[in-house]
Amino acid sequence: MAGIGIVAALLLAYALLYVRSLRTEKRDAAPAPTGWTAAAAPFRIAVRRLQSMDPIDSALQRVGISLALLEGGSCPPDRLIRWAGDTLGMFYAVLLTAWLLAAASGSWAAGAVGTLVACCLPGLRVRDLGRQVEERKRKLLLELPVMLNRLLVLVNAGENVQRALMRCAEVRHSSDHPLYRELRAALSALDRGEGMTPALETFGRRCALPEVKRFVAVLLMNMRRGGEDLVPALRDLNRQMWDRRRAAAKTLGELASSRLTFPLAIIFLLIVILVGAPAIMAF
Repeated sequence: MAGIGIVAALLLAYALLYVRSLRTEKRDAAPAPTGWTAAAAPFRIAVRRLQSMDPIDSALQRVGISLALLEGGSCPPDRLIRWAGDTLGMFYAVLLTAWLLAAASGSWAAGAVGTLVACCLPGLRVRDLGRQVEERKRKLLLELPVMLNRLLVLVNAGENVQRALMRCAEVRHSSDHPLYRELRAALSALDRGEGMTPALETFGRRCALPEVKRFVAVLLMNMRRGGEDLVPALRDLNRQMWDRRRAAAKTLGELASSRLTFPLAIIFLLIVILVGAPAIMAF
């Protein structure tokens, strides 16, 4: 009976939120959503109401920073609300499914386990965002020395900085790598008539990596000075970036070896059991 009551309460709460979302869309004259967008609309209404609470607001601000890093330096409020609404919708779906199973089986155990899983889901999504941010930073750090080496060769051969950057972007034109994606965005800004300084500063800000910002600072500083010391400065920066890349690769290798420790321990335990089981059974 408890499972049926919880299911009824969940369905009633969703129905009330859905009606409120329809009224909001009608008042705002917004087009009617479809699919998952329509199903998650009530949860976005709930998120907007919960956002006024300090703990929820601080948690959403941290999520917004991660989304901004992943999506080019900015996270509009609607994007944050959509992410939080999707998370709340997944929480609700897991919770409702668990208690439907509990009501069908007549046991509260399925509902309790499903509630525990649903409560862990927001944390898992936040952790996944953090993992994506770290993966993006690692990709930028590993690829920056390669691009810098190519840029140094082109500038040393007589190309100007803008043309050399264009050549670097053309080499990886079809790549979805975050470094080249942001570089192509900066070059597009130059094509639209934006100055070199604001375009490169935006490039460094969107990458949000200290090494990229340092690279941008070296370029801008030497462009203001007339470019005479650009090649030596790029050569020195290139050497430092390769040292950072080697350190990052070493860290990744140590991390991979530590992750292999647990599977190797399990395999060793299984071998001990397989070898020792006949001897134990003989006694």
